[in-house]
Amino acid sequence: MCERMETLTLTANLDALAQITAFITAAAEQLGLDERATWQVQLAVDEAATNIIQYAYDSENPGNIVVEWYCEDDCLVIRLCDHGRRFDPQAVEPPNLELPLEERQVGGLGIYLMTRLMDAVRFDFDPEAGNLLTLVKQLTSETQTDVTLLPLHGRIDAVTSPRMSAEVRTRIDDGARYLLLDLSDVPFMSSSGLRALLLIRKDLMTLGGEVRLAALQPQVLEVFDITGFAQVFAIHATVEEAQDAFGQGRA
Repeated sequence: MCERMETLTLTANLDALAQITAFITAAAEQLGLDERATWQVQLAVDEAATNIIQYAYDSENPGNIVVEWYCEDDCLVIRLCDHGRRFDPQAVEPPNLELPLEERQVGGLGIYLMTRLMDAVRFDFDPEAGNLLTLVKQLTSETQTDVTLLPLHGRIDAVTSPRMSAEVRTRIDDGARYLLLDLSDVPFMSSSGLRALLLIRKDLMTLGGEVRLAALQPQVLEVFDITGFAQVFAIHATVEEAQDAFGQGRA
């Protein structure tokens, strides 16, 4: 058990977000969270703090937001407290992620991200203590070994990318979180294929996973270089190299 605790109190405005991020990042570094877990905590806390800043208080009369962290039972516990409007999480409908972006209703996505990125999320309210949001992240985890290897074949273009996406999403729905795509048998990649891979990457990051690409043919790698996608994806020369990099925070 760790007994360290730190507290930060700020005026609830958007200028506070950078300080809150730095505060939480320092906590993650002190407790030894890896790069992925640190990113998950940063995003969850940012979503929580943004909701408080935008909805708990009137913009012309902002109150305080208190952020504190401590570790308990091998977990990083983060609490955010405000004395603004009472927040009822049951009144917020979960987002419908199946709808096209232009048809989705505003709201709910921040809470959804928090619940997917953290190991536990709890909302409490007390007339005197105010709104209290507790986020919990486990500090220890077993070495990641369950990498799902998925070889892709043939052209990936506007015609074939939906089929490829469906195959990958089936693996994700079945529980795959660390996905290695072997592109050694892919001779052609269009912008449609790039967009499909980008959506897969975003989905896995939301779920706390990652995707790595391996063995790209020269012409396919050139497409990634030209579009800048080589800076977005973790690309490896061989499948073996990519497998060794999972869970190590290496590009």
